[in-house]
Amino acid sequence: MEKLDEIRKSLNFYVCSNELKNEIIDEPNNYSVADHLFGSMILATAIDSEFKEANNLSKIYRMLLLSEFSISYPNYDFENLKLGKQYAKEILEARDMNTESGKLAFKYKMLDYFLTKLIKEKENNISQSELIKEGSTIISSLCSKQPFECEEIFRFYYLNFRLKNKVRTGWDSKHWNIKSDRIETISEHVVGTISLAMVLNSEFEYNFDTDRELKMLVIHETGETLIGDITPFDGITPEKKKEIEHQAMRDALGNLKDKDSLLNLLFEFDEQKTPEAKCSHYCDKIEADLQAKIYQNKGMHHSLDDQKNNVVFNSSRVQQMVKDGAKDAFDIWYEWDKTIYAGDNQFPEFANILKIARANNLLYLDKVVRERINLTDEEHSFLSQELTDTIKGLYKDDNIDSVYLTNYQDSKHSKGTLNIVVLLESGADYYTYDRLMEKLNSKIAEGNKTGVNVAFDYDYENRYSTTAMNPSEVLRVEQLAESKILFDKTGNVSRVKEKMKKYGHLYGFYLVDYVPPVDEAVSLKLTKIK
Repeated sequence: MEKLDEIRKSLNFYVCSNELKNEIIDEPNNYSVADHLFGSMILATAIDSEFKEANNLSKIYRMLLLSEFSISYPNYDFENLKLGKQYAKEILEARDMNTESGKLAFKYKMLDYFLTKLIKEKENNISQSELIKEGSTIISSLCSKQPFECEEIFRFYYLNFRLKNKVRTGWDSKHWNIKSDRIETISEHVVGTISLAMVLNSEFEYNFDTDRELKMLVIHETGETLIGDITPFDGITPEKKKEIEHQAMRDALGNLKDKDSLLNLLFEFDEQKTPEAKCSHYCDKIEADLQAKIYQNKGMHHSLDDQKNNVVFNSSRVQQMVKDGAKDAFDIWYEWDKTIYAGDNQFPEFANILKIARANNLLYLDKVVRERINLTDEEHSFLSQELTDTIKGLYKDDNIDSVYLTNYQDSKHSKGTLNIVVLLESGADYYTYDRLMEKLNSKIAEGNKTGVNVAFDYDYENRYSTTAMNPSEVLRVEQLAESKILFDKTGNVSRVKEKMKKYGHLYGFYLVDYVPPVDEAVSLKLTKIK
């Protein structure tokens, strides 16, 4: 798998951003930081339509999100991101308000606070025309405009405000019935897509108009202000859904000056023919997948045996997934959505992100990242038998104390590497074992048609010490905590492994979980020689 480090950093940033959905900033109304960010971004979009205040609207979006992110994660190291220096600079601009962009970002935040307060206090007590008048007056006071010039801004904002109160349909009692007092709103989902687009742009260095992409994502759920969140399981055909949504988009945009250009952005998003639209569409889809996995990792999904009210399970395709071995809710999400990204050479990272999400707990990606790779019966049989036969021969060598196996991944081998490390007594002749490793690697490579790289190498047992002093020694010892010891004559390496399992990993490992597992099969076959 290519660009594993970029995927890990992207997922880490997204998971941190995802917590902005759970950080309540307005307790009386149960609104999160993400809800507030959405309102601020919608205001930025509408005010830009009417008054063209910002020279760079997407920069405003970034500053809004990054400033809140930095408050929640003051120790986050932006230097790890390729665009980290730019993002850190934009955070300072937002915080210090010493640039026009910084001042505008602050103004949109304040407007969202004021308008939220107005709507929640008065929407049920005064007429809609009076509410529009008061809201327009608030906007005009901060934009130095006349209230009548701000009416369309408030109408658009007020319509989108509904998305702060609409939960994502997929999580409700008729669908996945998430076990939580508070589940994701549509507005929070939008902010999730923005955070994804930002970090993917940073790490994968897209060469299309990413500013256009962010604007597209900010408004991509505008139609849902009128029709709600329609899922594939709600009995509406894709064609009918598109028709309903397009009319809702036209209605939602009202009479904004930029209505035509905003509508064209929404239609472009639906058509998915431009790189910006395609990537935006993928961000929209995979954000839901990742949210599902986070709910899974937090224990908020019901078991597959407890889904009697879930309309998703009316699908024969989903029923077949369960018969084929789906074990939890995310297995269903994965199987349903993996075809969306499969085989896309323009944006291969989305398929890889989904694979990594399936194989890992997204809440703990800073140390070890795993990829799940399925083997055929023939592939599994060949690898396990070849390794077993070879390691039985190594066991007979008196100079060999231990052998351990690590499944790791790198950018050179799409199906990963089975790395077999042979540990020698300190006096063993290195020249002899140089030649032996070359012979073993050559022999297994001749018949290996599995696509899995198999690599034998050797080391000396006395170099495995918990008193490692430099990075290469630490890396060698820590690898034991994530490896399978196939035999250990003295027991020394096993003791080191147990010690290392008690410590947190200092280095990130990219590992492979083979299904069925090769290391377990080899270990089982070797039981008699231990």
